[in-house]
Amino acid sequence: MQTADMFGEHCAATLDLLETSLSLTADAAMHQLDVQSPTPPPPLMPMDSDFDAGTVTDAVLTPIGGSDVHASYDHMVFHLAPGLTRQAALPEMRAMSGLTPFYRTLFAHHKSLMQFGYVGLASGLHCAYPGHGGYPVDYDPRRRPWYQNAAAKPGVTWDVMTDAATRQVVASMALALRTPEGRVLGVAALDIPMAKLFLQSDLSRTWSDKMRSMVVSLDTQGTAGKPELVIVACRDYAQKSRDWTAPVELERIESPDTATLAEVTHELAAGRSGVRRLTYRGEDTFLAFAPVANKRLAVVLAAPREEVVAAAEQAEARVITAVSGLAGQIGFFLGGAVLLVAALAVPASKTVTRPVRELAEAARKLASGDFSARVAPCGRDELGEMALSFNDMAPQLLERMKLKNDMALAMEVQQHLLPGRPPAMEGMDIAALSLYCDETGGDYFDFLEFSQDDATHADIVIGDVTGHGVSAALFMATGRALLRGRAVGQPGPGALLTEVNALLCQDTHLTGRFITLFFLRLDRSSKELLWCRAGHDPGLLYDPPSDSFEQLQGTGIPLGAVADWTYEEMRRPWIAPGQVLVLYTDGIHEARSPGDAMYGKERMEAVVRREAAGPASAVVNALVADLRDFKAGLPLEDDVTLVVIKATA
Repeated sequence: MQTADMFGEHCAATLDLLETSLSLTADAAMHQLDVQSPTPPPPLMPMDSDFDAGTVTDAVLTPIGGSDVHASYDHMVFHLAPGLTRQAALPEMRAMSGLTPFYRTLFAHHKSLMQFGYVGLASGLHCAYPGHGGYPVDYDPRRRPWYQNAAAKPGVTWDVMTDAATRQVVASMALALRTPEGRVLGVAALDIPMAKLFLQSDLSRTWSDKMRSMVVSLDTQGTAGKPELVIVACRDYAQKSRDWTAPVELERIESPDTATLAEVTHELAAGRSGVRRLTYRGEDTFLAFAPVANKRLAVVLAAPREEVVAAAEQAEARVITAVSGLAGQIGFFLGGAVLLVAALAVPASKTVTRPVRELAEAARKLASGDFSARVAPCGRDELGEMALSFNDMAPQLLERMKLKNDMALAMEVQQHLLPGRPPAMEGMDIAALSLYCDETGGDYFDFLEFSQDDATHADIVIGDVTGHGVSAALFMATGRALLRGRAVGQPGPGALLTEVNALLCQDTHLTGRFITLFFLRLDRSSKELLWCRAGHDPGLLYDPPSDSFEQLQGTGIPLGAVADWTYEEMRRPWIAPGQVLVLYTDGIHEARSPGDAMYGKERMEAVVRREAAGPASAVVNALVADLRDFKAGLPLEDDVTLVVIKATA
C-alpha cells in the first residue's frame, strides 16, 4: 500500500505540473491572437508537407517516442484542414508562429513528459511543436475528440486516443481558448505518453516481475450504471489497431469477486487507499490501490498472492522444522526447569519489579511535563530495551513540542502580515478574510494605501501561492515584500507587476513555484478601476438592479513563471452604488463536499446575490458559512481568501 501511495503522490505532482504548463500555453496562445503578432514572423513557417518532402533543410530531426516519425525541436509546423487555404490562414499562422520560443522553453525542461504541444483554431488551422510530418490528408483538428470535448466543457479535459502522426496511444490534455464572452477561438493541448509519464517512478517491479502496475480512471459508468475502473495506462498496454480515427478500446479491471471489486471502487471514489484480495486474471491476487490527489484517477498494483507470501511461507516451514526438533529436548528438561524456577522466583521477582516501578515513575514525570525524566538501563532483556526506548522517546517528544510551538509562532507571524483594517475610502465598504487549511498557508491579501491623508487612492491585492503550509507561507512573504517595496512612487499595476515578476523569477528558477495575483487600484479622483491579472481568477462584479454579473478579465501569466513577461492594465468606470465586487482564491470554488461535488462559482454567485443588500462583511461571512455547510465537517483542502468591496455612494 505504501508503494501505491508513493506512486499516487508522484502522479498528482506530475499532473499539477502538466496542467500548469497547459494553462500557460493557453494564455500564451490567447496573447498571440490578441496582439496580432507584434514581432516579425520567422523567415520559415513550415507546413507538414515540407517535413514530408524533406525541404526543411536547417532542421535537426529526431525520432519521436520510438516511432518512425522524426521531428524538429527548432520549428513549429502548420497543417491546414480540408477546405482551408494557406492565403486565408496566413494571418493566424503569423500570429501563432510567436509561440515557438515559448514551446522551446517548455520542452527544454519537460520534454520527457510531453510528446507534442499544439493549438487547433476554429478556422481549421493546426499548429504543433516539435515540427513534424505524417499528418493524414483528411486531418481536421475540429473533428478530433480532444478539440470537441474541450470546446464543450469548462476547464481541462482528458482523452485517451491514437496519435494521428505516430499511431501511438497518448493522453491528450486540452483547454479551450475562450473570449470573455465565452466564444471558443480554438483549443490548446498537450500529448502525454501515459505509460511513460506515470510509470517512470514505479517501484513495484522491485517486488516481483509478475506485479502489474496500472493507472485507472474513476469516471466511467458500467452497463449497470455503477462506476468501473478503466485502465488508461499500464506496462503492457498497446493499441491493437493502427487506425488513428478509431476510438481506443480501454481495458477494465474485472473479477468474479464482484463484491470485493465494488468495495475497491467505492474506497477509491471516497479518496481512500488500501489493499484487497480477489481473483484477477484467473489468479489469487492482492490489489493495492491509492487515489491520485484532486484527480479522477488512481493507481492500482496487482500482485499474485503466491509471490507476496512465498517468503513468509518458506520462513514458516523452517520454524516448524526447528520447533519439532526441539520438542523432545524440552520435555527432558521441563521437570528440572520447574524446580529451578521455583527456587529463583522470589529473588527474581524483585529484580523484575524494581525496573518496572522505575519505568512507571519516569512515565508519570514525563506525563506531567518533565522532559528530563530518564530511566537507568538494566541489562539487555525486554525491560532494558524498554528503558532505552523510553530514554529515546523523551527528547523526541520535547522536539515535537518545540516544533508545535514554532508552528504556532509562524501562524501568529503570518496573521500579523495581513492588514489589520481596510482602506478608509469614502463611498467604499471593504471587508476581507483568509482561512488556511494548515497552520500557515500561501493565500495572501493586502491593502496598499499611499498615505494617511490620501483618501482617493488605494490598491487591493489578492494572491495564491502554489501549495500550502510553511514553504508556501515563506514564498508568500517574499512576494508581499517585493510588492510593498516596489509600490513606492505609485507605479501603475502593470508596471509594478512586471518589475516584481522579474525579481521573483530570480528565486523561482526551475522550482515550479509561482504566485497568481489580482491587483486592483481604486482611483476615486478619476472615477476609475484599474486592475492587472496575473493568472488569477477574474474579479466578480454584481449589479443588483440588472441582477447581472460581470467578470473583470485580463491577460497575464502567474508571477515567477516567465521572467520577461510584460503585464497589461485593464480599466472600467467607477462602480455604482449598491454594486458588489468580490475577489477570491480558487480554494472556495474548488472545494469538495463529502460526496466529491465541487462548490463552484454558481453557488458563490447565489450567495452574493442573496446578501448584496447588506454590508461587505455580511457577504464575506455568508460565503464562509455557506462553504462550511457545503463541507459538512470536512477540513479544507486548500486555503480560502475573500475580499468584498461594496459601493455605498
